[in-house]
Amino acid sequence: MFIEEVDAMKAPGSAGGHLIMYSDPIATFVTTTSFGSWLPGDVRGYVDNGKLFPPIPQLEAHIRRNMTQAPVQFSHRDRGELFEALGAASSEFDYRLTDAVVEATHLHWIIGHNDSVAAMVGRLKNRMRQRLGRGRIWADGFSHRLLFDDDSLYDARQYLTKHNGLRMLAGELVTLSPGKAGGFQT
Repeated sequence: MFIEEVDAMKAPGSAGGHLIMYSDPIATFVTTTSFGSWLPGDVRGYVDNGKLFPPIPQLEAHIRRNMTQAPVQFSHRDRGELFEALGAASSEFDYRLTDAVVEATHLHWIIGHNDSVAAMVGRLKNRMRQRLGRGRIWADGFSHRLLFDDDSLYDARQYLTKHNGLRMLAGELVTLSPGKAGGFQT
């Protein structure tokens, strides 16, 4: 892995000294959603092929009317199974899972891997679906951000701590305080 030190004066957001930049990402931050939970046209906006679109209520209503199955929400039990499957599949494919959030309608994880992002996400989503023993549970696609330095990794982890479904942070299992986002202990 090629490492380059960048002068902090040239690196916005650095806290003095030198910012270390890696030519290869140190990890990938992934978000995937359950089927039907975030449709094109959604009031929160939506992403299609990497482009952000504003809410289009008529589009969302049209897609919802034409859905072939009900939206998927993961039960408390399902979330435990999904977390276990994510960890097992990460080990199976020699990935380095360090952080994970499992919510009722979406998952976030931070992972090191040597595969393409699409192959890694596809493998993990498939193993989680197999663990639940159901048909379609995932929306098509996923969102990801490559993390190239410790600052971006820190920022991604800070985002994860705001979720009730936090299960793993920086490689440590997390115990949640019921009903409080960010209320966790390692």
